[in-house]
Parts: sequence; structure tokens; C-alpha cells
Amino acid sequence: MTNTPSDGLFGQLRLDLACGLSLLTRLPAGWLAPPASRTSTAPWPLARSLWCWPLIALGIGALTGSVLAMLRLAHMPALAAAGLALACQSALTGGLHEDGLADMADGCGGNTVERRLAIMRDSRIGSYGVIALCLSLLVRASALATLPVWACLTVCAITACLARLAMLLVPTLALPARTDGLARTLTPLPTRALCVAAFLAVGATFGLSFMVSGRGEALFSCLALGLGATALACATAGLVAVCAKRLLGGYTGDVLGCCAVLAECLLLNLYAAAL
Repeated sequence: MTNTPSDGLFGQLRLDLACGLSLLTRLPAGWLAPPASRTSTAPWPLARSLWCWPLIALGIGALTGSVLAMLRLAHMPALAAAGLALACQSALTGGLHEDGLADMADGCGGNTVERRLAIMRDSRIGSYGVIALCLSLLVRASALATLPVWACLTVCAITACLARLAMLLVPTLALPARTDGLARTLTPLPTRALCVAAFLAVGATFGLSFMVSGRGEALFSCLALGLGATALACATAGLVAVCAKRLLGGYTGDVLGCCAVLAECLLLNLYAAAL
């Protein structure tokens, strides 16, 4: 891991948050880094920052859910409100994970590992990628449209958080497929940062699930929803890792983005069905 100049523990936390924000969102994050890191030519420690990715995802999901709830309260049709909420989310994230999903889908059309990796690195999108993007938006928008208004913010926050946790689990199950790129930057995965990320994500899941689980059977519903959502996120990460090893020989940054989108699709439908 590359050491970057920082101002003690507080400076390291600021730099980690700047790394996470610059990767997962389109928000300007340079101002958050310590002054020494802004002027340094050393790369920022991206792998160390993964502990804060679930927290940033909570903010992304909360914004998406807030937009959805406000539009629904303004009597906009549910499906249209869901589509606009997803548009706001894509504007905030830059469609980072959706790009990974499209590249992964296009790569599946290759006949060899080398050809699949080459297709995924091509900036052009193919028919498989378009179909995958359309289906993912349809699945998410349909699930969002069925959520009760009072649950929109919390459910979107939970699913965004767990989707990023699922993304972080893939590197623990597979090796990088390339010698460069995001996957190589995250290797080796810092154990402490991963444990903190998992603790924050699972804690937020159970806490927010308690808020949407109702009052009469709050404890049982909280446990059932939290455990079910966490298990589903882990299962998605495992499935994506298996497919990545079989098709690509390992994972790439696109595989991580694909995992995040698939997990979000499944988790949104889980909560839509439960509520």
C-alpha cells in the first residue's frame, strides 16, 4: 500500500473519505484531503479507504430515496418517480457501476479469457451491454415504484450500502484478472478496513431495517429483513466471483461494478416484497 503524506489520524480519515467520494461519486473531493496530500504526487491510498464506502453509499441511497419520496408525495406516478430518482442517482455516481455491468455483459460475448478482457476494456458499448443496462433499470425502477412512501429513504439507503459491501466481498473470493487497473489497486485487500466496512454496513442494515419493520413485530421483522438482506448480498458476491473466475480468470473493476448493480436489483426486490 502506498503511503501518502497526511496530518495524523484525522488527516488519514480525511484522505480516506476523499478517496471514497472521488471514486463512488462525481462530487469534488480534493478539498477534503489534507494539504500535504493535495500537493503530493503519490497516489492516494484507495484500498485503505474502502472502510468508508458503505457510509458514502448510505448517503447516495438516502438521496435517491429522498427524491423518490418527495416525487411520490407530489403525486407523481410511482414508476415515473422511480425513474427520476434513479436518474438523480446516476448523475451523482456518474453511472460508475452501471458502466461495469454493461462492460461485463459485453465481455460475456467473447470466446476466450483474453478476448473477454479486451472487449471489457473497449469504451464502446454493445448489444449485450445495452440489454443489461435496460433490464437493470427496469428491475430497480419497478421495485422502487412498489415501495411505500414512508420506506423509500431507508430502503434505498440499506440497499445502496449492502450493494457496496457485496462489491467489496468479491476481492476476498477471487484474484485480479489483470496486472493493472482498479482490481490491482485494491490488492492486497486491507483486512482491518474490510472488517470496518462490513461492521458499518451490517450495523446500518439492521438499524435501518428496524425503522421500516413496523412496531408490533419490530424485533422479529428487523432480524428477518436484516439477515435476509445480508445473506442475499453475500450470495450475490459469491455468484459474481464464481462467474468472474470462470469467464475472466479473476475480477476486474467492471466485475465489482456489475456486482453492485446486481446486488441492488435483488435487494430492492427483497424489500419491495417484504413491505
